[in-house]
Formats: sequence, structure tokens, C-alpha cells
Amino acid sequence: MFLLILVTDMFVGFHSVEGWDVILASVFHHFGLPENDTFIKSFIATVPVFMDSCIKFWIFNYLTRFSPSASAVYERMNT
Repeated sequence: MFLLILVTDMFVGFHSVEGWDVILASVFHHFGLPENDTFIKSFIATVPVFMDSCIKFWIFNYLTRFSPSASAVYERMNT
């Protein structure tokens, strides 16, 4: 479980802007398209945040369903 969180945080965490920038610039270069900085910055500002939210929701939903202790910790975090 820790490995899953670590890997997803590398790709959708808030510190991964440079990584996404390099990946998208490489994709544009690979397909012979001109780099569009506006699209790249917009993509980085929306897609990783949305992916991060979905993954964290899935993790918390999974943990609270199958682990009573995790559910108790989650309940204490909300109070």
C-alpha cells in the first residue's frame, strides 16, 4: 500500500510540476508538434490535481471499508 501511495505521489503530487513538464514536452517533441506552453501549464494545473483527488478518495474509501482501525483514524481526522 505504501508503494502505491509513493508512486502516485510522484506523478500526481504537488511537487511533480517539472516531471509533468518534461513528459508533456517530450510527447509534443515525439509527435513533431510545437510545444504549447499554455496547454502544458493548464494540463499540469488540472489533470494531476484531479488524479490526486481520485486516487486519495479511492484509497480512503478502500481503507475505511476493509480496515476498522483506519476507519477510526479517518473519523478522528474529520473531528
